Amino acid sequence: MSLWHDNLKFVITGAVRLLQAACVLLFLLCGTTHADTITIYHFNPESHSDRNLVLKNTFDRYFQANHNIQLQPVDDLSSFEDIITAGNQNVYIMSHWHFLQLAKSHPNLAPKLQGTKDGKNTYRKLYIGKQPLPNGRITIAVSGAERYVNTILKQMNFNESQPPLENFRLLKVPKDIDALLAVSFGMADAALASDSSYEKLSLLYRNEYQQLEVLGTSKPQQRLVVVLMNQYQTSLQHVLDALETMDQTSNGKLGLNLLGLDEWTRLKTTQTQGGQQ
Repeated sequence: MSLWHDNLKFVITGAVRLLQAACVLLFLLCGTTHADTITIYHFNPESHSDRNLVLKNTFDRYFQANHNIQLQPVDDLSSFEDIITAGNQNVYIMSHWHFLQLAKSHPNLAPKLQGTKDGKNTYRKLYIGKQPLPNGRITIAVSGAERYVNTILKQMNFNESQPPLENFRLLKVPKDIDALLAVSFGMADAALASDSSYEKLSLLYRNEYQQLEVLGTSKPQQRLVVVLMNQYQTSLQHVLDALETMDQTSNGKLGLNLLGLDEWTRLKTTQTQGGQQ
């Protein structure tokens, strides 16, 4: 009886040790995988995304097929800038306007890829209203961050006399289309939206589109850029390669579409040669 107990104890002890060893190995493997995962952080002050979870899941499905990469959308401008300031080995998808703001204090930050749509890497922002505009304080519907909106409004070329932009209120909405509809439905006096969104409105909401009028046009705005710290160029090249070939798969194309793009193209210019045209 004692021998039987000794044998059973030996078997159980061996099984426990084997299980413990397996757990340690699994922990080490998981820890290594997590440590080696490269994160792409995304924030666009030019538009508010209410589909960050969909965006992340779509990009991650594309990456998980062949790459140890993940996308992490960021909800606000301040948090995004804190992540960049930390200077870690990450990749960032951001607006070209935002890159120019950050490049002043982060000289090692450099754009490597730029998004294109219909073969173009630029678009325009339109200031669109519904006549007659009030003489007093106006409400402008926007989907972008306040800092970006203020910059664009100051640079806007207006068709006639400049509207009273010294005293205005911003109505934040999820998308440019929502901003345009807010004007049509009388919730705002004017909207700031991209030219493609205005064209899309003409196809989806014909009656609402006919009520609106383009009052101002911005200079060409550069589309999204993929940015990293120059010192990490070599170690992060595989991430740039994975992004550059997104248009070659269905999941990749869907991810690009969620960003309003058709593809990423490699930039041959330096950060000081960029700029808005």
